[in-house]
Amino acid sequence: MRDKHIFTIIMDTYNRPFWLKEAVDAILRQTYENLEIILINNGATAETIEYLHEIDSRDARVKLVHFEDNQWRPEDPLRVVDVCFNAGLAEANGDYIFYQSDDDWMDDEYAEKMVKLFIDDSECITAAGLPVPVDANSNIINKGPRKTNLRSRYMSGYEMSLNTLRGGNMFSAPGSIFTIRTDVLRSMGGFHRNLEKSHLYGIVPFGTTGFDETARFYWRRHDSQLNVLLAESGKVWLNDLDVWLNEWEIQKRWQIFGSDVAQELVTTLQEIQLRSTAIWFVSNFFHGRLRTCKSMLEQILCTDYMLRFLIKLPTGLWYRRHDLLFLFRILKKKLYRIFLLD
Repeated sequence: MRDKHIFTIIMDTYNRPFWLKEAVDAILRQTYENLEIILINNGATAETIEYLHEIDSRDARVKLVHFEDNQWRPEDPLRVVDVCFNAGLAEANGDYIFYQSDDDWMDDEYAEKMVKLFIDDSECITAAGLPVPVDANSNIINKGPRKTNLRSRYMSGYEMSLNTLRGGNMFSAPGSIFTIRTDVLRSMGGFHRNLEKSHLYGIVPFGTTGFDETARFYWRRHDSQLNVLLAESGKVWLNDLDVWLNEWEIQKRWQIFGSDVAQELVTTLQEIQLRSTAIWFVSNFFHGRLRTCKSMLEQILCTDYMLRFLIKLPTGLWYRRHDLLFLFRILKKKLYRIFLLD
């Protein structure tokens, strides 16, 4: 297995056996055979565990990591990253690490194209393919001309990250998509619970990043997506952002690009998080989830962000204006029925 570079895929799973099988089948079809496939049983259901053992018995490249209890905690939903992802990393022997959710899948040549990006440029520390959004039935959602991920095969990771921070079109993904050199990821202490930002702003800027637009990674959108469930649950991520910024010393490490840029990064990330918080607060309010709104306000009150959050509320109202119109229509119908009955 050491004749060629090893591409390690880490995937955790609990109770989506149908999508899990699709995801694993795509991995087993990879044209690049020097794979290490680490599947994490996150306190999974019986059907899922049975399938994991079946795959393990069929393919010597598969490693299983077992947790008797599901590591999800309502009060600490990102514990899964800390525990499961890093348990997979501890077992990894590969040169490159890629985390994949069990409801997504990759093109048959994806791993081969990622490895080639690293081999062809020794300065490359991260690589990505093209994310393609699909619905729950695997149908491609956007078939028009691509408006984002407009970048060259290789470029400065710093330039791409800064462009993304400033709202540019060089990079976009609905979640974590970077394959990372294993030594680099381990040097940062492994996977951080602030997964996407830790990759995009904590690892990518400090080396060359590779991109192959022909390597497609299919990202499934559905109602039970973790990010949707977390947003509707009322979890506020402002403190989590500050924890990551401090733990990884982001502003200090970005000083190599200039103190003004380092400050811009921190301020902009905070503003983005505040905007997202305001949008979801308004959405929860318009959908009648008042307890969720109360919980969000209580969490914000425990931070230094309340004033800045209030300033962002008009932005949230504008962004969710369609929800407001929907609410008015419902109210109009109810009033009409009341007056009609009278």
